[in-house]
Amino acid sequence: MAYPYSIFEEPAGQPLSTLAAHLSGPERRDIDRQIGAMTKALAALTSPNGTFGAASRVFTEPNANTTAGPQAPAVAPKVGFKTWSEAFNALLEGILRDGEDISVLLPYDVIRARCERLSWHLDAITLPRLTILDIGSEANVMVSYDKSKASSSGSADAKITGLRSWAQGVFGDPLIADVFTDPSEGFLEGWRGEGRTMTEGEENADVRMMLYRCYKAVPDSSQKELKGRRKLTSVLAELEKTDAMNDGGGKRSRSPSGFGEEASKRPKLESDTA
Repeated sequence: MAYPYSIFEEPAGQPLSTLAAHLSGPERRDIDRQIGAMTKALAALTSPNGTFGAASRVFTEPNANTTAGPQAPAVAPKVGFKTWSEAFNALLEGILRDGEDISVLLPYDVIRARCERLSWHLDAITLPRLTILDIGSEANVMVSYDKSKASSSGSADAKITGLRSWAQGVFGDPLIADVFTDPSEGFLEGWRGEGRTMTEGEENADVRMMLYRCYKAVPDSSQKELKGRRKLTSVLAELEKTDAMNDGGGKRSRSPSGFGEEASKRPKLESDTA
């Protein structure tokens, strides 16, 4: 029998944010390498039904009532999206509507227009891989750190024990994770590792990264508004230049990414309530 809740055990260790100031250069590089390896291991996991989107949409709820009965009406099952552009738009639209709801002053029409015109680049991603949007957040990464077990080089035994929250899981392009915005050498060492890469569509990865930066730059509260607007202004200018270059390069096919009224009806990524 399925239960409508999950029980999690707090991972051992401390948040990286409480230890970062005490780590030596080699220790921090090793932690970053472990984050890269964990990101790659998660990216090896693909959507069980081949659809894109927030994990909460892709995974079917085991206790969902999908058949009508005498006491309760049928509930339409949550499903993912057929393309990554549609899934990304749902994530973006959710955070834009959050900003509109709390009256954060942003150029919403410009953001939607820029992302709509360049969204066809997102469909270079054909395999929905698992990623955690905030996998690089120091507040989310849990680390076991024992200075007493220092090696001959003076580095302590520092190991990642897990994440505090898995709520921001997404099946799509791993490059959307925050850790790819400004990756360290240690992270890239762990991400590349040995064997095949987990990145598709490398020829237009730079455009996709700009779209992801735009998504992450949208502030979700008034406290973050000023800092977010600065980043947003910068990335929107880059998107405008890219859009102009594409217009000058001839026609290109666009996928029906679903921006606009229809997209606004889609549920946003569920936030962590723990």
